[in-house]
Amino acid sequence: MTKVKDVVAVLKKHFPEEIASKGDPVGIQIGSLEQNVTKILTTLDVRPQVVDEAIQKGVNLIISHHPLMFRPAPNLDFANPQYAMYGKIIANGITVYSIHTNSDKAEDGSSDWQAEELGLKDVEPFCPDDDGIAIGRKGRLTQPLSAQDFAYYVKDKMQVKMVRLITADNQQTIFSVCFICGDGGKYWHQAVEENIDAFITGDVYYHTGHDMISAGLTVVDPGHYTEKIFKEKIYQKLLEWNKKHSWNVEITQSEVSTNPFQDLF
Repeated sequence: MTKVKDVVAVLKKHFPEEIASKGDPVGIQIGSLEQNVTKILTTLDVRPQVVDEAIQKGVNLIISHHPLMFRPAPNLDFANPQYAMYGKIIANGITVYSIHTNSDKAEDGSSDWQAEELGLKDVEPFCPDDDGIAIGRKGRLTQPLSAQDFAYYVKDKMQVKMVRLITADNQQTIFSVCFICGDGGKYWHQAVEENIDAFITGDVYYHTGHDMISAGLTVVDPGHYTEKIFKEKIYQKLLEWNKKHSWNVEITQSEVSTNPFQDLF
């Protein structure tokens, strides 16, 4: 019988926990490495609807990108919906394992998957973290685009309904591109220092947008939910590893959209 530790050993090999950014609570969130595994669910977020889906499907291991617990819980009062979800996970014998910035930084991880999705060429590491390992990627477009056309290009490639364009000149020529998966707004100065034409990241703060324009940087914000690519890519990898390592478990990916935003036009 396959145990959580068998699956985690392979995940750690490809996405070492020690390369995660400082303070990022990756790894086992709830559960046990000794638990038996028969069915795995991949997801971007662990939300109540995802947990209900996992229970309905008979899942006993959830692999998520965003950690379940970013902060310690002061209690487990089930009047709090978040804590009630923790209780439901425990009561149903589900283990949760999270791979966050260690996926962003790993080779053939979230950043490389996004570079591929964006169709970038000459891809290189971008923006070393405290440990010297790059948390993002940079590269070039196959052909130059105007800033406005580049925003539509990102929208199409990342399959989102809308993006936000931050630029002083819609006709600025964009050729070199860098990005940080998810919320990487604090890293925009690095793009300016490297004289990169455009930066892609989510959750850009209003006043930071003004600073970006003043610095002459074009930025496209496609939102945070573009990280959904994780649940699709890790699903495909688990299918391969399941066969290679003879785990004999069932692999599925969550069908729940955990995007908290609705795009209304």
